[in-house]
Amino acid sequence: MSAISGKLDANYGAVNRASTRGVAGSLSVPLGHRFGAQFDGLYQHGFSTNMYGLGTHFFARDPSKGLIGLASSWTTSQKFMDVIVGMEGEYYFDKVTLVTVVGWNNYDSHVATAFPGLATHQNFVAARVYGAVYPMDDLMVRLEYKSRFNHNFYLAHVEWQTPMSGVAVFADAGVGDNNFAMVMGGVRVYFGGSKPLKDRHRKDDLSNMGSNFNGTNSAGSSDTASPAPAGRPHAWTTEPMRRAC
Repeated sequence: MSAISGKLDANYGAVNRASTRGVAGSLSVPLGHRFGAQFDGLYQHGFSTNMYGLGTHFFARDPSKGLIGLASSWTTSQKFMDVIVGMEGEYYFDKVTLVTVVGWNNYDSHVATAFPGLATHQNFVAARVYGAVYPMDDLMVRLEYKSRFNHNFYLAHVEWQTPMSGVAVFADAGVGDNNFAMVMGGVRVYFGGSKPLKDRHRKDDLSNMGSNFNGTNSAGSSDTASPAPAGRPHAWTTEPMRRAC
């Protein structure tokens, strides 16, 4: 990368029927012609708690071919602490980008948990694999698989950069094991010159590491669900208690 760039976004949505809202930002700086670093920040409110996150990326990139690098994230709240350290890679075709993130995940839940395994284990492999398609240079459609806490999650994401330079809107939806469900939408503002959305993704900022895994980390706690009607416990709390881009 050749210049400093960044982005800020605001989101609102629901995870397991509980509303959530937050803001996130990233700042990327060049470290020579082929190398760069990115620093992420995150604040999210939901499930009656405040979540704060930080992330880092150190990478080498060829905008015509792909990227490889190291990434980490740290997210904390009154209910859990979530740490991920791993590697990320991207490969670019003309209209398609393939991305993989995989790493060690330490998750410490401070409350009862609905995900089998979380009550007795804290160390997992976190993985994120997706394909992004650009029907137009300012429109991205992404399908994603995510593995957390030995459970499976499936997500879809759409992002469109509007005619207002640097302003994009996005929407996310996902389902997963233990009746996990989420829907999210928001606005993102990019800094770093005027360019198509595809070029921003391939030449400027990477995905915010905390935002990548936000949602699945919160859903690990059994008390994050909204109250169920009397006599009808939530489906995701009926299994024996055992725990979570």
